[in-house]
Amino acid sequence: MARRDRKNPNRSPTASDSRGQPQPITARNASRFIGYVGVFVLGVAATLAAAFGLGAFHLERPAQAGQAAKPALTLDSHFDLLAMLPDELANVDLAMMSLLCAKGLPGAEDLDIPAALAKLDEWAAKVKSETERHLYRATDPRYAEHYNHSEARLRAEFIVQVLQEDCGVHYNEARINDPDTRNPKDTFIHGMIDSDNGGTCASMPVIYAAIARRLGYPIKLATAKRHLFLRWEGDGERFNIDGASNVNVNYHPDEYYLTWPLEITEADKARGEYLISLTPEQELSIFLQARGDCFRANGRMPQALAAYSEAHRLMPNALAPLRSMQTVFGIDRMPRMSMPRRIPDHMRGSDDPTPKIPMPGVGPQRP
Repeated sequence: MARRDRKNPNRSPTASDSRGQPQPITARNASRFIGYVGVFVLGVAATLAAAFGLGAFHLERPAQAGQAAKPALTLDSHFDLLAMLPDELANVDLAMMSLLCAKGLPGAEDLDIPAALAKLDEWAAKVKSETERHLYRATDPRYAEHYNHSEARLRAEFIVQVLQEDCGVHYNEARINDPDTRNPKDTFIHGMIDSDNGGTCASMPVIYAAIARRLGYPIKLATAKRHLFLRWEGDGERFNIDGASNVNVNYHPDEYYLTWPLEITEADKARGEYLISLTPEQELSIFLQARGDCFRANGRMPQALAAYSEAHRLMPNALAPLRSMQTVFGIDRMPRMSMPRRIPDHMRGSDDPTPKIPMPGVGPQRP
């Protein structure tokens, strides 16, 4: 390497030979030296390009207990999600995933993702405060039996309790017997954030799960036939939570969903599509299916087909994306699947238009 004589700074630079003896700088040595510098500069440039050009995704660490999840606001569209590896997708906020799949849909022109995520952070803080204030109920003899003497059940139920009573989250009862996928506010979570539209069983479990994960709870999404629900799966407990109504929180066992809202057949069971705890890729598939349904209901078939194809790629054992693609192509007419005529008690509204969930020991008890 070229160096200058410390004793005589005016002496011309020299190079060291293999024995460490200084050698005069020759044209050949100078050329070699410039080559080394060039390779070094190119290496630095390549490293910077990889860091700032290719590293467009700023992923967050999974939320720890009591720590709010900080969504990755650098994600711009659902295409960014599709470009991720499974372990990268696992670090994306569920609410962000849902909202990105709603972005660009007809009727979602006013969607403000940063504002929606900030509101969810605010709601998570409220849920945490109210939950901690009422944790004594899990062991208090007056209430403990209602929560099955389980702190986990209390924590799960208070998400629904607080979001409905304090934050205005509610079921859009107009959609119980009249599903309509044209309006994305019915199937994506922004319909319950700074909006009086309300949600459905396609969106309410998602907003509950997004809050739960901000609080570090081991909450999963799970599917029945034409229905989403929640599953607490961790910390030594496993139970289902169904809060997609304006009245009750229910803890139905898996067997309940074999016949409600639609029968799960033996062929359905063989595919392994239902009653499973969804992976992040499968959650994204569910959102893309809803995206495709909205596009199709609004007559935008190319966009619907693109969403369905990605939903099928992410969850190839799911029948809905495949049937939807067949319908778009006109290959197969999918039979209309209507909801049951009888509205289950847990989905009925009350005379009071304000959503209320009775608390144990205060007013009427739940069945």
